[in-house]
Amino acid sequence: MSAQIPTPQTLAQRFITALAGQQFQAQDGTIVTLDATAPATFEQVLAVLHGLSDYEIYLFIRDCLLEVIVTTATENGKLPDHALMWRTPRNPATAAVGMVVFTASASVTIPAGTLLTSDGSVQWATNEALTIAAGATATVDATCTTTGTAGNLLGGTGLTLLSPIAGVSSVAVDANGFAGGAAIEGVESWRARIIASVRTPPGSGTVADYTKWATGGGAVLVDVVKGWVGIGTVGVIFELVLGVAPTAAQVAQMQSVIAASAPVRANFTAVATVVVPQDLTIKLASDTAANRAAVTNALSPYYLGLGVAPLISVEALQAKIYAAAPGSNVLVSPAADIQLVAPQRAVLGTITWAAAS
Repeated sequence: MSAQIPTPQTLAQRFITALAGQQFQAQDGTIVTLDATAPATFEQVLAVLHGLSDYEIYLFIRDCLLEVIVTTATENGKLPDHALMWRTPRNPATAAVGMVVFTASASVTIPAGTLLTSDGSVQWATNEALTIAAGATATVDATCTTTGTAGNLLGGTGLTLLSPIAGVSSVAVDANGFAGGAAIEGVESWRARIIASVRTPPGSGTVADYTKWATGGGAVLVDVVKGWVGIGTVGVIFELVLGVAPTAAQVAQMQSVIAASAPVRANFTAVATVVVPQDLTIKLASDTAANRAAVTNALSPYYLGLGVAPLISVEALQAKIYAAAPGSNVLVSPAADIQLVAPQRAVLGTITWAAAS
């Protein structure tokens, strides 16, 4: 139970009561009692100031005590110190990474650091030099020059060179797109990881260890599978964005992040999820646009919350549909439970709305 902080008025009243209990002898020998309740007196002003100053002291003590505990420490207070103590640094803002496809009309060399853009507001730089024969295409790794989500691009997006290079006929993002760009980790996400570190100390390669290492690399979904490719091996299945399979570049990056913390002889593999859209056919008792939207909004997060290799229960789907749109609805398809296998994960696919009979 937390202690109540007295109000300035209560603290002032305490001062008034204490002052009233004191007696002073004046120079003429008379006994004087000071009355801080008398209006427009120095004693009244002193009582108010005393109440306000003591109130600030109470608040200061409260704030200091809150910083002692991870659950209430603040970003600009002691939370960074808790993170340092438990070896859980805050995930910094990251730049998007991906592959760029160059097509050449003549033999050409693309220097490392060549700058590209899609609309002039964000730029990407090639990570290494690339030589392309006339009439050929080639790919090269590239990284956004700024951090944040603005550097993420869909696969196939066309790019232009900031400084044209003779012989290059076209540039585009490969099919996997640019991904991995993110803002600095949110305070509550950081706090949750610190608390997890307190509750699950390092164990030289336990499931909790791999989960912590992967989330430290920005993963929002982690599933650790023992015996991934045989005895003594581990598969760390992950996603950086719920419902979106990581790119090859992101998988390589996660492998490096985990390797930096894993035991020297650890035999693990970072594995991207395989996203499997789940198509449904639903017959609503009241087939309205509002009910369709409600069902869609209920099913989308349901699939995202199932994790890796889930059992997709028909009964659970029916319950979600009924909760969103009460009535005698019919889930036409799927007709039976579906079991996915690692590293598969489910996302909502296409809903076909069957006409009511």
